[in-house]
Amino acid sequence: MGLGIIGTMEMARNAMRTARAGAEVSGNNLANAANPAYARQRVKISSSITIPTDKGPQGSGAEVSRLEHLRDKVLDKTIISEKSITEYLAAKQGFLRRAEASLGQTIDNQSIDPNSSSHGVSEGMNELFNSFQALSAAPTSTAERQTVIFNAQKISDKFNTIDRRLSDLRTSINAEVEDHIDAVNSRLKEVAVIAVNLGNIEILDGSANQVRDSLQSNLEGLAEFVNISTTTNNDGELSLFIDGVQMISDNVLIEAAKLHTDSNGMHFMAAQSSGNIINLKSGHLKGLIDARDSSIADLQTNVNTLATQLITEVNALHRGGYDLDGNTGQDLFTGTGASDMGANANIVSDPRQLQGSSSATESGNNDVLRDIAALSTTTLTGLTGMTFNEYYGNTVSRFGQDISLTTAQLEDQRTVQKMMEKQRESVMGVSVDEEIANLVVYQRAFQASAKLLTTMDGLMRDVLSLTR
Repeated sequence: MGLGIIGTMEMARNAMRTARAGAEVSGNNLANAANPAYARQRVKISSSITIPTDKGPQGSGAEVSRLEHLRDKVLDKTIISEKSITEYLAAKQGFLRRAEASLGQTIDNQSIDPNSSSHGVSEGMNELFNSFQALSAAPTSTAERQTVIFNAQKISDKFNTIDRRLSDLRTSINAEVEDHIDAVNSRLKEVAVIAVNLGNIEILDGSANQVRDSLQSNLEGLAEFVNISTTTNNDGELSLFIDGVQMISDNVLIEAAKLHTDSNGMHFMAAQSSGNIINLKSGHLKGLIDARDSSIADLQTNVNTLATQLITEVNALHRGGYDLDGNTGQDLFTGTGASDMGANANIVSDPRQLQGSSSATESGNNDVLRDIAALSTTTLTGLTGMTFNEYYGNTVSRFGQDISLTTAQLEDQRTVQKMMEKQRESVMGVSVDEEIANLVVYQRAFQASAKLLTTMDGLMRDVLSLTR
């Protein structure tokens, strides 16, 4: 015996259910076509049980065995890692560019253009030494003395401004580090909650595809802040690590990040339970810390060294000279570095007190003025055997190379990430054309199954009419 009329009607009904399920899944795929976190789904259709007959085995139609989630776990993990690296480089490059603007001069990949701006340190030092050279030709000229004093104030202001801007930038980064630590904790909580929900749903019906999409999206979001790694046990429960420090164990949040502040007031991320600093390797947070404590800190230190040497060398010569009234012993610059450098208020108010003569009785003597002017080409031990402009040019050139290298690495990294994302898109992405074609197939299958059901119903009525 075969299926018979009733069996065939049941087979048609099941076929209609299968076609409807397929159409629903395709509709859901189309609805999420623009959702970047969504991985497309497929109805996995299998044959129903085979019925033995005297003529051989006979099929009983088809049924939906499961919903298939089209994801590549290897690609997903790779993209998590790549996004963390990309965000590290993006954060670092962004703040290095802001530090570049603080210098007031254009930086190329290899060197500094000293004539690129009238507001840079290189131009300011040139103007200062040139004004001393001009004054040496007319040592008693009040106008030339005013020019020297003005340029001393000007270069002091340039150093003050650069140091303030770089300090403000580091302070801004420091505040952002604190905000990011809060964001990391928030993301960890979300991941733990989603992981628990994923397990609960799959225990009930074995299918939590869209929750998996949400988990993957949140893992990628967390990886943008810090470098993470994950494992799953035999029950599918998630464990998550930040640079080897376990934060989630079997879907349970067991650790949190906390703010650690060192003796210099700089913020870092630490494990809440131990208080130990977590030494990050990538992510936006690591990019902020590296920019703050490495590139920008080195730049600020070198600028301060330059200002300190300028104050020391000019003052050493100026202090031994004599002003127009035969007085001596005053410094031209006040302060000890870039942050507090300034021009002596006494000299600013009375240009005659500028000490340019090597003799108390010779107001027209220009020995000290010429010695100070000669500093522009003097190599100094405190500047590693370089002149003022050479040291500044080397400092800014190295900083420019750091920016250039980071930019090149970021461009390469973005290319790699896009390649990975395109590969994943080919697996999990929704093709509108394909889904529409599938809808047509499911529509025709539903119509055909309905026609079969109608036919069997007609045959059943005929059979029943014969028995009356």
